[in-house]
Amino acid sequence: MKKILILIIPLLLAMSLYAVDFDISGENRTRAALFNSITEDDGAFIDNRFNLYLDSQLHRDLCLHAGVQVGDVTWGKGNAGFDTSLEVAIKELYLDYAIRSWDLNIQFGQLYWRDRMGLIIDDYFSGIMLEKTFGENLNTEFAMMKGREGAEDANDDVNYFMIHALMDGDMPWGTYLFFYNDALTDDYALTLMPYFGLELENLSVDTNFWADYQEYNDDKIGIGAAVKAKLDLTDFVLGADVLVAAKNGLSVISPWYDNGLYIYGIGEHHDGLNLYWNNPYTLNSDFFASMVGEIKVPFKYDMQFFGHAGYLIDTGMEVNAGLEYELIPDLFNMALYGAFGLNDDETKNYAFGTTLKLEF
Repeated sequence: MKKILILIIPLLLAMSLYAVDFDISGENRTRAALFNSITEDDGAFIDNRFNLYLDSQLHRDLCLHAGVQVGDVTWGKGNAGFDTSLEVAIKELYLDYAIRSWDLNIQFGQLYWRDRMGLIIDDYFSGIMLEKTFGENLNTEFAMMKGREGAEDANDDVNYFMIHALMDGDMPWGTYLFFYNDALTDDYALTLMPYFGLELENLSVDTNFWADYQEYNDDKIGIGAAVKAKLDLTDFVLGADVLVAAKNGLSVISPWYDNGLYIYGIGEHHDGLNLYWNNPYTLNSDFFASMVGEIKVPFKYDMQFFGHAGYLIDTGMEVNAGLEYELIPDLFNMALYGAFGLNDDETKNYAFGTTLKLEF
């Protein structure tokens, strides 16, 4: 705790002294899970983390943003019987400089960014991001992401370059262009990922396509698509999630694609039980498909039931269900869930858990 105070208090004082405007937000998440492994061995754990975000408007054109994470801590995990140590990590730390005459924002430092579905990246990175608006609807982003810094006097770094253009509106559409380069091995990849969306009164659709050219010893091509759809019928919400990949799949940086499953994917209320996921659409030599259906049924103003059923080709199937409850509206939420999975080799898996989340 002393390390936390030593780190946070000077940062708060400095930002508050020099800020025109100062804002604090954060999230505390505690979750427990009971499940069995791919060898059907039973297990359970509890973990929690705390994220604190600080925004300081130093000038009308300059903002300092910092994000601090305390944890992730798995209760009792360590060399001793009782482990109370907490790891403090600076996840975000960047300056945001606005050049208003050009409608341009420049961010540099340690940043967070994700593509529209988290297919390629949903993570923190060190680098530079430029955001520029053209007219009323065209938004663009340009980024250089440092993947690896090798020897300072050698050309052996790993870099990612990204261009993103979005035409916003009721039918948003755009495209991502990623270029990966490893100067040490001369490996590289070029990814084109266009997308379009549809936003109606009760229907939303997001569709991503990709074509991926990869140079890893041999020239390879990857293609695929992902579709997420939601239909809000007031009394209940229906959803669908479909992901397909062929040839050599997709080159990724640090993805976190949420398909709603807990055993065969990444679910909303726990992303650490994905026993069989491991990004199967990445650098795959065979055809892959994941198909998931979703339902949500609100039955009180602060409570709703949810469920998913999904099948992953050559992997298995899963059904899950749970309950979301707002203990304190817009502040403190709880979720309970259970899942059952049947692998293609007839291995049976289960998962039960609860998640408490405080957001302010």
